[in-house]
Amino acid sequence: MLLCCSFYVHAQELKSEYYTYITQGTDVSAHINKPYKLSANIRKEVFNGNEKVYLFMNLIDASKEGGILHSKNSHNQLVSEEWQTITIEGMIEPTAKTLAFGLMCINNGKFFFDDFKLEVQNKDGTWEKLQLQNPDFEENRDNSNAIWENQSYQSNRNFTAVITKEKSNNDNYCLLVEGKDVYGQNDDKGGFVNVNGVKLYYEIYGKGKPLLLLHGAGQSISAFRSQIDFFSKHYKVIALDSRGRGRSTDNDDELTYVNQAKDVHDFLEKLKLDTVSIIGWSDGGIIGLIVAMKYPEKVEKLIAMAANIHPNGLLPERLQLHKKNIERLEKDEKEKDTFDYKLLKQLVYYPQLKFDDLRSITSPTLIMAGDHDLIQDMHTIKIFQAIPNANLAIFPGETHWFPEDNSKLFNTTVFDFLQKEFKKPNRY
Repeated sequence: MLLCCSFYVHAQELKSEYYTYITQGTDVSAHINKPYKLSANIRKEVFNGNEKVYLFMNLIDASKEGGILHSKNSHNQLVSEEWQTITIEGMIEPTAKTLAFGLMCINNGKFFFDDFKLEVQNKDGTWEKLQLQNPDFEENRDNSNAIWENQSYQSNRNFTAVITKEKSNNDNYCLLVEGKDVYGQNDDKGGFVNVNGVKLYYEIYGKGKPLLLLHGAGQSISAFRSQIDFFSKHYKVIALDSRGRGRSTDNDDELTYVNQAKDVHDFLEKLKLDTVSIIGWSDGGIIGLIVAMKYPEKVEKLIAMAANIHPNGLLPERLQLHKKNIERLEKDEKEKDTFDYKLLKQLVYYPQLKFDDLRSITSPTLIMAGDHDLIQDMHTIKIFQAIPNANLAIFPGETHWFPEDNSKLFNTTVFDFLQKEFKKPNRY
């Protein structure tokens, strides 16, 4: 049930492994009720067309809580390979204290920045430039200090940031942010396969027995960063973007778990993989269960984390939230043509399986969940009880996002299940 549909469902935010940001802030309390302009010169080097770069800002009020009065970004202003000026404009509100701003870089690529300016317009119509920290990157040329006051790249192995003269603007120093080896954007490890009218993107890491990773509803390959890191040391890991997610395309068909299970089967056929073990998370777990039911010869072992076989398996408040979000989208005809709408409909109306259906699964299966999951505990237990060769692991204190939040425990539990001979539990 993982969904990243803008503000409609649990906004699982952009995963930190495939973006970085650098920010600073300045006091604007002396300039209330004045128009402002934030600008910078930016260029990028095209990697595969999925790289993105933009400016953003938050106007923060003077209260102790520091609430955000408004936010803006330059997301809709396209950046090219040539230097260009990108601008955000607005009005400084009466209770404003700080204008915080920064740059955002997403996915693999090289992103160049120079000449940041923050200006306010005075009553006489003139524009006054406010003082910023190293706005033209002519200081700290040896990169011995932090670029600005707040930055995320230092804790993200996929991104670096340096002050340099490489392909600079007017032969001055500039800032270069570079993203490399972001999972889901790694063309050296990836490829596309055409199945059932869609083009599925996948990446392969490591060697050994094949292990297929199937992500949740609003996720993509990158959600499994910690699992790819770990399991690629022991297996041939195949990470797949489901139709309409990541770099995979969609078509006009209704989105169901059954047609996605057929996607997986046909994908494995195209890659000439006779059998695989599957780790499925959330919707990926549902798809994994259906693959094991319909195509048992394809599944050696199955791990289904936080899966449900009927919408009523969700916590009632969660299902109700999805229904309300569908009602909201249906008020706008344009929204009914979006993938978000298709995804929400799938969450509310599917899957439509019965517990007895699961008795056809012959593969050794590990059913997993957290005891603070979005799936009802008894629903998870009944899934386990219905599968003849299943183990059950419900983890205290863990949530629907267990594979991400506590990846070490998740990975070692799954690895133990994959490595050891299956032991059928005593049923109660």
